[in-house]
Amino acid sequence: MRLLLILLLFTVTHTVLAQDYNFSKIDPSLLKNSDAVVRLDESTVLVKSSDFMEVTSQRVVTVLNEGGSKHINATAFYDKETSIKDLEAVILDANGKEIEKFKEKDFIDQTATGEGTLYSDSRVKFLRYTPIKFPYTVVLTKKYTTSDTAFMPRWYFMDGYRLSVEKSEFNLNIPAQIKYRYKDNNLTSFEVKRKENEFGVKYTALNLKALESEEFDPEFRDFAPNVQIALEDFHLKGVDGHASTWKEFGSWIYNSLLKERGELSPSTIQKVKNLVKDIDDPKEKIKRVYQFVQDNTRYISVQMGIGGWEPISAIEVDRVKYGDCKGLTNYTMALLKAVGIESYYTIVSAGTSMRSLDVDFPSLQGNHAFLNVPLSDEELWLECTNQVVPVNFSGTFTDDRYVLKVGAEGGEMVKSRKYLPEQSKQITKAKISITEGEVNAQVEIKSTGIQYNQKYGLSSDSNEDVEKYYKDYWDYVNDVHILKHDIENDKDNIITTENIDIKTSGYLSKAGDRLLFAPNMLNRNEYVPKRSKDRKRDVVVKRGYLDEDEFEIEIPVGYEIESNLKQTKIVNDFGEFEVSVNQLSESTLHYKRRLLMKPGKFSKTTYNDYRNFRKTISRVDASKIVFIKK
Repeated sequence: MRLLLILLLFTVTHTVLAQDYNFSKIDPSLLKNSDAVVRLDESTVLVKSSDFMEVTSQRVVTVLNEGGSKHINATAFYDKETSIKDLEAVILDANGKEIEKFKEKDFIDQTATGEGTLYSDSRVKFLRYTPIKFPYTVVLTKKYTTSDTAFMPRWYFMDGYRLSVEKSEFNLNIPAQIKYRYKDNNLTSFEVKRKENEFGVKYTALNLKALESEEFDPEFRDFAPNVQIALEDFHLKGVDGHASTWKEFGSWIYNSLLKERGELSPSTIQKVKNLVKDIDDPKEKIKRVYQFVQDNTRYISVQMGIGGWEPISAIEVDRVKYGDCKGLTNYTMALLKAVGIESYYTIVSAGTSMRSLDVDFPSLQGNHAFLNVPLSDEELWLECTNQVVPVNFSGTFTDDRYVLKVGAEGGEMVKSRKYLPEQSKQITKAKISITEGEVNAQVEIKSTGIQYNQKYGLSSDSNEDVEKYYKDYWDYVNDVHILKHDIENDKDNIITTENIDIKTSGYLSKAGDRLLFAPNMLNRNEYVPKRSKDRKRDVVVKRGYLDEDEFEIEIPVGYEIESNLKQTKIVNDFGEFEVSVNQLSESTLHYKRRLLMKPGKFSKTTYNDYRNFRKTISRVDASKIVFIKK
């Protein structure tokens, strides 16, 4: 009888799985533009105190094709403060029938940090599954407990493109005496329901259709539905905290993580004072100290316990000659203080996406630290983990976003350095000589601002890497040969100067007595955005730049111009584009080009105008002059 009941229970369970997660049950509208469909994504966060939280979740994903596998999210992170209590994955076939089961011991267990990490206690367990056929479904059940309540899970009802959702539910169960803050983002347009109850709050979303990515999209989190939660009293790696404003949050960081970690030995203090003893200009002092840090330390990640947020002490960095972003920033701050210069430890969400800390929602955010140094006439920024970047150069890693400046008075939200398009400038000058079989060019390229960001590393690259870079850069020039190159990185003026000699026998086109030559041989912009019949979101161009090109072109001996380029001039909201080719003499042409691309947020209705602008640039850049034999 007992065996019969077990068999009956097994059969009922199997029937439920088959009924719930059979592929045929998915609404056809959710399959459109989808690589996967989330059948159920449910999570309950139970906060028992400011230093204890339990998170239970179940995620069921039907994967439609190979591209959908990334949406399974079968991972579980843990460390000394976070314990995995339950972890299981069940694989179902298209009919919802179980074909394989993975217990916690079957998940791959490895460190959760990269190769550049000296030591870390953060680990991850993840599922590696190779499907036999599509579609298939993964039912992932997970439960963990943690004392790190500074990290309240941010809930995304949709967590990527080409992913539909049948049901997504987020529950926060929290005692009435525990104060918390929340921020609902983009819920209304996706009809996400929020309902408070005796335990806390519950959010539910149903039948969310897949979103397609669009070129020049806003950040996904800026338009997708999500919820942020933060406790006012929280706990992080054994350290209690309280914050409801960024000023309070900065005070907690300063007093709990930074204070008394700036001590240096008397010998180091004397050494750094000697470095600047003959210098009066504060900026020159900063350059000297920064160079000292670059010459005497190296970056290594340290993420052990509170080390993921608290810097290694300055005296320890000075002893071992390495540190992570926090340790090196704190160390540089201590050295500057020793020579009488005040600076501020600053937290940022680093990366090329230009993501700001959320000004309206104070919480533990950011992934990097760098240094702010205010002077009487300007504000400097120091990237303390980079051994070659100049003083006051941010680059795409930390530019133009809201960051948290931390000091004894608390936190202050400020904007990091922004580069105007005219400051991100590339000037290309060249002398180009043409024969019937070959083109030679002597090229000079000067780059500043964000365009400098792409170039400064070339000065320390190998010849092989530099030649590969130029061949990729001029990939539209067939059979290009780099005869010589010289790259100067002027760190004082933050400008690179490249001098390159090239030749090619594959750039000219012949047609009887004619030679066809595209004068923009050295800075062609071929990119054209994809067509879009029904643009859904605004057009976001994050960074602008300015290119100015001027080439002196020698007409091949025995030839004259039959057809020249027409002058082009366009000025619109997206930028400015101007090209002209003038004949200076019987043997010489003067090619001049100016392209200014503006950053900004433009209405979705202007996308085709933007595309046409880029299309015109591409067409004109590829246009040819026709030379004919005399």
